[in-house]
Amino acid sequence: MIETHRLLALIPAHNEAANLAQVVTEIRTRYPAAEIVVVDDGSTDGTLALLERMGVRWLHWPERRGVGCAVRAGLRYASMLGFDVVLRLDADGQHDVEAADRLLAPIRAGVADAVIGSRFTRRPHGRSAGPIHRSLAAVLSAVTNRVVTDPTSGFWAMGPRAVSLLAEHHPRGYPEPELHLLLSRNALHVREVHVRARARLSGRSSLTPARLVAAAARVLLALVIVPLRAAAGTSARD
Repeated sequence: MIETHRLLALIPAHNEAANLAQVVTEIRTRYPAAEIVVVDDGSTDGTLALLERMGVRWLHWPERRGVGCAVRAGLRYASMLGFDVVLRLDADGQHDVEAADRLLAPIRAGVADAVIGSRFTRRPHGRSAGPIHRSLAAVLSAVTNRVVTDPTSGFWAMGPRAVSLLAEHHPRGYPEPELHLLLSRNALHVREVHVRARARLSGRSSLTPARLVAAAARVLLALVIVPLRAAAGTSARD
């Protein structure tokens, strides 16, 4: 069992100035002892000026690198400072912080290395998801030998083994589907728990249909490349 005294809430953000303050407030209310780090992925909407006033830790890049790079940077920060558990959630308000305890519980009990908040676990194999989501879920379920219902969820809890691995090897770009493959290839224990999907507080999602298709193509490529690599924890480098 992990006694979690150092919880880091990691928020990658790109042009979410209108939503970020409420997300941070929700985290502080639910987990007052947690530290919060926001990784500003090249925002152009005043996010940086907002961060300077919010009293949170933050990293900033002048140009956009992608959410995967932002999450990797946050995990490196966590690893360097010795955080036991990282809760990763988006800056748009879609992730209900009240549900985070369900993600953290298997980590704290020592029965999972990573836990995903899935929007579709209470429906047969993600039936309410779109066709690309369903196809990705089916492929990842077959390859990882576990049920994957929400391959693009950005709501994760990560324990020490996952933080150590992903601080160096977290996929870049729009990474969530590839992340399932990476964790499986490195024999980490992953669970899904059901979470309620909320509407964005404001603005539009950056995960457009075109980017979702690109993510699916990257997964198909990874299905060919990843089995040819050694486990990332040994000699392979992402």
